[in-house]
Amino acid sequence: MLEMAYARRKSGKLTGWWKGLVMGLILECCVGISRAGLACAAAGMRGTLSANPGDTLQHVQRRSPDLPKYLTLSAHPSNTLQEIQKKNKDIGKLLKKTPWPKLERFSANGRTYSLPLRAGSRQPSDSPAKARLACLAGFFDGNGCVSYATNLTGAMLTVCQSWDQAEVLMILRETLGGSITRRHRGVGLTKPELQWRVCGGSARRAAQLLAPHSIAKQKQLLMAVQWPETKSAREQSRDELRALKKYDSATAGRCSWDYCAGFFDAEGHIEQPGAVACLRLRIVQKHPQVLNCLRSFLSRSLGIDATLGKPRASKYEMRISGLSHCKRMLQHMLATGLVCKAKQAEIAMGLTKQNAAQVNARLACLNGNRQFGMSRDAAGRERARRINVAQKQAASLKRRRRLKDAEDKLHEVARLKSMDRLLNARRKNQQLIEYIRKLQSLLDSSWNGSLAPGM
Repeated sequence: MLEMAYARRKSGKLTGWWKGLVMGLILECCVGISRAGLACAAAGMRGTLSANPGDTLQHVQRRSPDLPKYLTLSAHPSNTLQEIQKKNKDIGKLLKKTPWPKLERFSANGRTYSLPLRAGSRQPSDSPAKARLACLAGFFDGNGCVSYATNLTGAMLTVCQSWDQAEVLMILRETLGGSITRRHRGVGLTKPELQWRVCGGSARRAAQLLAPHSIAKQKQLLMAVQWPETKSAREQSRDELRALKKYDSATAGRCSWDYCAGFFDAEGHIEQPGAVACLRLRIVQKHPQVLNCLRSFLSRSLGIDATLGKPRASKYEMRISGLSHCKRMLQHMLATGLVCKAKQAEIAMGLTKQNAAQVNARLACLNGNRQFGMSRDAAGRERARRINVAQKQAASLKRRRRLKDAEDKLHEVARLKSMDRLLNARRKNQQLIEYIRKLQSLLDSSWNGSLAPGM
């Protein structure tokens, strides 16, 4: 008991002084306070460390292993680009070893649920609305998986989703039954993940409801409906299901706006190239058949000629460009019932020349952590604009045979790009430090499931 009390007192002391030290690092970067002074100040807090005025922050850290390592990785104004990139890489490695707290509950539609959320005792409706089933079939085609129990006794349907976008999992559970459990605890930039799962007879029923509306996974769902009883037949079905996943087994079905909205909710991307009054919608898939169906549907419904290509070796991409085309498509999908990407779509619908920068910032906040640290702030967008202008000026000078002036302008472009890379690296460093600080605060506190802004 005494040891536990001592540990709690020690933890309380550390929590207080390292938060102060974070502010000290900010002061160091912005105001120019020396690291020696900062180290001495850190050491003096609550008397938890002893240090001399000449000690560096690294000296203090060696004397106190309790000092959070990431604090020493904050970029200093004197750091070179290579030094900051090295620090950012080290923070990334540290993040990959920093787990999220164990998720005990999640929220959806204003309500909080404890985990695991078991299958309800009340049977879902025998005849859900066709529009809802088409939307869920689209989402399942994009994000779902048909598999089987380890002992092959029955099929299993699963859908995984980030814990802070659990609304669609609740819709699946309410419509098709099943349970919601933790799938992944979350580490660093990878958020905790939830999984909706339905097994056995409930999986057979769910697959039977989804299959008529499915395109990409209809054959797999029909196998779940017809899962056999004998062991030898089950082994054959297992092998057939594995084979279906290896090639484009999609059926050439007709799309609807419900299906399109569900599929886009699972696999779509809303982008604002160049942070100007321009939109681009993308859907990326391993196989092209479902994208061809969506492309034909958009052509018939809206007269939109979406492009379909293979920009990557193993992925196909359907792209819709142009502000008016994208807004029309988003408007139809919002009216049908987007869930996961509804906020992004609403923000994109309001895009104008006047608010382009604000819309870009708001969209960046909703794009998750896949592009963490890559988005530009207002200053970064201005630097990019200046670089673009200078490049065009250099090209113009070269066309007019003013080669010396063109060469000077290209040197200016090189300087602008060098400074841009440095400032981008500094900003990413600040974002990484802030993110890991917030993650650490979740670990140090009794996490109630709410998310700190920027995570």
